Parts: sequence; structure tokens; C-alpha cells
Amino acid sequence: MPDASQSQMSHADRHDLDKLARWKEGLDSAADGASAAFPVCAIFLVSPEDRASHDIFRRYRSAFEELGGGFHHLVIFGQHGVSTTQVAFLAEVGLEQASVPLLAIAPMGNVAVNVVCVELPKGDRDGELEDSQTWGAALERIRVATTRHSALALDGVEGAKAGLFRRGPLSETVAAVQADLGVGL
Repeated sequence: MPDASQSQMSHADRHDLDKLARWKEGLDSAADGASAAFPVCAIFLVSPEDRASHDIFRRYRSAFEELGGGFHHLVIFGQHGVSTTQVAFLAEVGLEQASVPLLAIAPMGNVAVNVVCVELPKGDRDGELEDSQTWGAALERIRVATTRHSALALDGVEGAKAGLFRRGPLSETVAAVQADLGVGL
């Protein structure tokens, strides 16, 4: 009989694997030109305890909705526990579970392999979240790039760390993770 942590892990895996399959479908649709105007995808990797990071995700979701972003532009993994999907995406950017919670921001399209990682607050913060933190500065730049239809530049955002996906641009990385995990095949 599985213990409580195995049941939770199973639920986390089911939830995140389903989300991964839906995300991949959305990215494939976007590749057909459905949402070429939206410049980025924001990938939140969190734990259930990181309530402040969940709140930040909700702020991004509201902003992305206002800017015309779709489901495939914003995704969160790990909110129900550590999952194989979350671990796979951490590995894709060369990070480990100790890096959670974090936000990975990647350009849409099939060219760039770069990703910008932003540390998020751990646990549950009392009081208001400050938009002046790194995640807020990144969101503001996304807003500006989207409304001006200009290139997104996250270099110079204090606290943001540039990285690369191991296996290619975002769409290729998602496809590779999906294949590795045997989802939607």
C-alpha cells in the first residue's frame, strides 16, 4: 500500500504530465501563427509551500491575459508536489530541486535557446509582494515589449540569470521532455 508521500507524488505527476501535454499542444498551435505577437513563455517551477510564488504566478496570469497571452505562454509545475515534469525542466536549464521556486522566461519561437531564470520567494510571505523585485521588473519588460511589439530584452534585470536550454529552443525542449516522459505519444 503506498504511503501518503507516494500518493501525493502520483497526483503531482498526473497533474503536471497532463499539463505538459496540453502545453505542448498549445505551443504547436502557436507555431502555426496563432499567437505570434506574444513574445515569451513563463515557466514557474514551485512547491506547494511556496504560496508567495503562487501569488506571483497569478499576477503573471492576469497580466498575460490582459496582453493577449494564452495558456501556452504561462505554465506552472510543482504546485501539487515534486513531479517528473518539474525535475526534467530543472535539468533542461542545468538546475536542481534546491533552486525551486523559480521562474524561467523563454522566448517564443524555434530559434532562441536562451532562457532567463529568476529566483522567486520561498514559502509564504506576509504582507504585499513588491513589484520592484526581479520578477516584477521582468514582468514590466514583458508588458512593454508586448504592447510596443518590440523585442524583449531581459538583460540588465537585476537578479535575473541567463541560461540555455540543453536541447534547443523552447518548443524542441518541451517536445524532448514530453518524449522522455512518454507523454502524449
